[in-house]
Amino acid sequence: MSMQCVATVASTAAVLSACTFLQPAHNVTQANPPYDPASQARVRILAGNGVGVAANFWTNSSCYTYSLPDPGNRVRVNDGFWAAAKYSSTSVTIGMPPSPREGMRPGGLYFKDFIKEYVVDANEPLTLALAYGSEYVSCSPPAATFTPQAGQDYDAFLDWKGRSCWVAVHRIDGRDADDKVPVERATKCVD
Repeated sequence: MSMQCVATVASTAAVLSACTFLQPAHNVTQANPPYDPASQARVRILAGNGVGVAANFWTNSSCYTYSLPDPGNRVRVNDGFWAAAKYSSTSVTIGMPPSPREGMRPGGLYFKDFIKEYVVDANEPLTLALAYGSEYVSCSPPAATFTPQAGQDYDAFLDWKGRSCWVAVHRIDGRDADDKVPVERATKCVD
Protein backbone atom coordinates (compact mmCIF):
# COMPACT_ATOMS: atom_id res chain seq x y z
CA MET A 1 0.00 0.00 0.00
CA SER A 2 1.44 3.35 -1.03
CA MET A 3 1.90 6.21 1.40
CA GLN A 4 -0.62 8.28 -0.58
CA CYS A 5 -3.25 5.52 -0.22
CA VAL A 6 -2.57 5.25 3.54
CA ALA A 7 -2.96 9.04 3.87
CA THR A 8 -6.24 8.99 1.94
CA VAL A 9 -7.66 6.19 4.09
CA ALA A 10 -6.53 7.94 7.29
CA SER A 11 -8.02 11.29 6.30
CA THR A 12 -11.31 9.65 5.25
CA ALA A 13 -11.51 7.89 8.63
CA ALA A 14 -10.81 11.19 10.41
CA VAL A 15 -13.58 12.97 8.49
CA LEU A 16 -16.08 10.21 9.25
CA SER A 17 -15.14 10.29 12.93
CA ALA A 18 -15.56 14.07 12.99
CA CYS A 19 -19.04 13.76 11.45
CA THR A 20 -20.06 11.45 14.28
CA PHE A 21 -18.39 13.66 16.88
CA LEU A 22 -19.89 16.89 15.51
CA GLN A 23 -23.54 15.87 15.73
CA PRO A 24 -25.63 18.68 17.24
CA ALA A 25 -26.52 18.42 20.91
CA HIS A 26 -30.13 17.33 21.50
CA ASN A 27 -31.30 18.75 24.80
CA VAL A 28 -34.57 17.64 26.39
CA THR A 29 -36.52 19.68 28.93
CA GLN A 30 -39.39 18.12 30.91
CA ALA A 31 -42.23 20.56 31.64
CA ASN A 32 -45.34 19.94 33.74
CA PRO A 33 -48.09 22.32 32.59
CA PRO A 34 -51.56 21.87 34.04
CA TYR A 35 -53.49 19.26 32.05
CA ASP A 36 -57.15 18.30 32.46
CA PRO A 37 -57.96 15.34 30.18
CA ALA A 38 -61.68 16.10 30.55
CA SER A 39 -61.34 19.42 28.70
CA GLN A 40 -57.90 19.39 27.07
CA ALA A 41 -55.76 17.40 24.63
CA ARG A 42 -52.03 17.22 23.99
CA VAL A 43 -50.14 17.65 20.72
CA ARG A 44 -46.51 16.91 19.83
CA ILE A 45 -45.03 18.89 16.93
CA LEU A 46 -41.83 18.05 15.02
CA ALA A 47 -39.81 21.08 13.90
CA GLY A 48 -36.17 22.07 13.42
CA ASN A 49 -33.65 24.85 13.91
CA GLY A 50 -32.05 26.33 10.82
CA VAL A 51 -32.58 23.98 7.90
CA GLY A 52 -35.66 22.01 8.76
CA VAL A 53 -39.32 22.38 9.53
CA ALA A 54 -40.70 25.76 10.58
CA ALA A 55 -43.88 25.39 12.61
CA ASN A 56 -46.65 27.63 13.91
CA PHE A 57 -50.09 26.88 15.27
CA TRP A 58 -53.17 28.87 16.17
CA THR A 59 -55.32 27.78 19.10
CA ASN A 60 -59.12 27.95 19.06
CA SER A 61 -59.09 28.91 15.39
CA SER A 62 -59.74 27.26 12.04
CA CYS A 63 -57.84 30.04 10.26
CA TYR A 64 -54.33 31.48 10.37
CA THR A 65 -52.78 34.94 10.18
CA TYR A 66 -49.28 36.35 10.27
CA SER A 67 -50.53 39.92 10.69
CA LEU A 68 -49.21 42.44 13.15
CA PRO A 69 -50.16 42.89 15.85
CA ASP A 70 -50.14 39.20 16.62
CA PRO A 71 -53.68 38.07 17.52
CA GLY A 72 -52.37 36.33 20.65
CA ASN A 73 -53.45 32.79 19.79
CA ARG A 74 -50.44 32.06 17.56
CA VAL A 75 -47.72 29.81 18.96
CA ARG A 76 -44.32 29.88 17.26
CA VAL A 77 -42.87 26.41 17.76
CA ASN A 78 -39.37 27.29 16.50
CA ASP A 79 -37.00 29.01 18.90
CA GLY A 80 -36.47 32.12 16.77
CA PHE A 81 -33.89 33.56 14.43
CA TRP A 82 -30.82 33.18 16.67
CA ALA A 83 -31.63 29.55 17.53
CA ALA A 84 -31.03 28.65 13.88
CA ALA A 85 -27.37 29.59 14.29
CA LYS A 86 -26.88 27.35 17.35
CA TYR A 87 -25.52 23.87 16.75
CA SER A 88 -28.09 22.29 19.03
CA SER A 89 -31.78 21.84 19.60
CA THR A 90 -34.02 21.66 22.63
CA SER A 91 -37.08 19.44 22.85
CA VAL A 92 -39.80 20.07 25.42
CA THR A 93 -41.79 17.08 26.67
CA ILE A 94 -44.81 17.11 28.97
CA GLY A 95 -45.41 13.39 29.57
CA MET A 96 -47.12 12.33 26.35
CA PRO A 97 -46.80 8.66 25.37
CA PRO A 98 -43.86 7.90 23.04
CA SER A 99 -44.43 8.50 19.37
CA PRO A 100 -44.68 5.46 17.10
CA ARG A 101 -42.34 7.42 14.78
CA GLU A 102 -38.72 7.07 15.86
CA GLY A 103 -37.93 10.49 14.37
CA MET A 104 -40.37 12.07 16.84
CA ARG A 105 -38.74 10.59 19.93
CA PRO A 106 -35.88 12.41 21.70
CA GLY A 107 -33.46 9.55 20.95
CA GLY A 108 -34.35 9.44 17.24
CA LEU A 109 -34.12 13.12 16.31
CA TYR A 110 -31.98 13.98 13.30
CA PHE A 111 -29.52 16.89 13.03
CA LYS A 112 -31.17 19.97 14.65
CA ASP A 113 -34.75 18.61 14.71
CA PHE A 114 -36.71 18.84 17.94
CA ILE A 115 -40.13 18.04 19.31
CA LYS A 116 -42.32 20.21 21.49
CA GLU A 117 -45.40 19.00 23.31
CA TYR A 118 -48.32 21.29 24.16
CA VAL A 119 -51.59 21.19 26.09
CA VAL A 120 -54.44 22.60 23.97
CA ASP A 121 -58.17 23.10 24.43
CA ALA A 122 -60.25 20.11 23.37
CA ASN A 123 -63.25 20.45 21.07
CA GLU A 124 -61.85 23.71 19.66
CA PRO A 125 -60.17 23.95 16.24
CA LEU A 126 -56.38 23.96 16.06
CA THR A 127 -54.65 25.23 12.92
CA LEU A 128 -51.14 24.13 11.96
CA ALA A 129 -48.73 25.66 9.45
CA LEU A 130 -45.58 23.62 8.77
CA ALA A 131 -42.99 24.27 6.07
CA TYR A 132 -39.61 22.83 5.12
CA GLY A 133 -36.78 24.73 3.54
CA SER A 134 -33.18 23.94 2.66
CA GLU A 135 -30.70 24.97 0.02
CA TYR A 136 -31.85 22.11 -2.23
CA VAL A 137 -35.53 21.49 -1.54
CA SER A 138 -38.48 23.27 0.00
CA CYS A 139 -42.12 22.51 0.62
CA SER A 140 -44.84 24.75 2.04
CA PRO A 141 -48.18 22.94 2.08
CA PRO A 142 -51.42 24.74 2.92
CA ALA A 143 -52.14 25.24 6.62
CA ALA A 144 -54.39 22.52 8.05
CA THR A 145 -56.97 22.49 10.81
CA PHE A 146 -58.49 19.77 12.99
CA THR A 147 -60.37 19.58 16.29
CA PRO A 148 -58.55 17.73 19.08
CA GLN A 149 -60.72 15.58 21.33
CA ALA A 150 -60.59 15.62 25.13
CA GLY A 151 -58.00 13.34 26.70
CA GLN A 152 -56.41 12.44 23.36
CA ASP A 153 -52.75 12.74 22.28
CA TYR A 154 -51.65 13.72 18.77
CA ASP A 155 -48.47 13.81 16.68
CA ALA A 156 -48.31 16.61 14.09
CA PHE A 157 -45.59 16.57 11.44
CA LEU A 158 -44.75 17.29 7.83
CA ASP A 159 -45.28 14.10 5.83
CA TRP A 160 -43.72 13.44 2.41
CA LYS A 161 -44.29 11.28 -0.63
CA GLY A 162 -41.96 11.97 -3.54
CA ARG A 163 -41.77 15.74 -3.95
CA SER A 164 -45.12 16.43 -2.26
CA CYS A 165 -45.58 17.25 1.41
CA TRP A 166 -48.56 17.93 3.65
CA VAL A 167 -49.45 18.54 7.29
CA ALA A 168 -50.20 15.19 8.91
CA VAL A 169 -51.87 14.59 12.28
CA HIS A 170 -52.09 11.17 13.94
CA ARG A 171 -53.82 10.18 17.17
CA ILE A 172 -51.52 8.12 19.40
CA ASP A 173 -52.01 6.38 22.73
CA GLY A 174 -48.75 4.63 23.67
CA ARG A 175 -50.35 1.23 22.97
CA ASP A 176 -49.59 1.10 19.23
CA ALA A 177 -52.42 3.42 18.12
CA ASP A 178 -51.30 5.55 15.19
CA ASP A 179 -54.59 6.67 13.68
CA LYS A 180 -54.52 9.21 10.87
CA VAL A 181 -56.72 12.19 11.75
CA PRO A 182 -58.51 13.93 8.90
CA VAL A 183 -57.49 17.56 8.51
CA GLU A 184 -59.09 20.32 6.48
CA ARG A 185 -57.41 23.11 4.61
CA ALA A 186 -57.31 26.19 6.82
CA THR A 187 -58.23 29.59 5.48
CA LYS A 188 -56.52 32.89 6.08
CA CYS A 189 -58.25 34.83 8.86
CA VAL A 190 -60.05 38.00 7.90
CA ASP A 191 -58.02 40.89 9.33
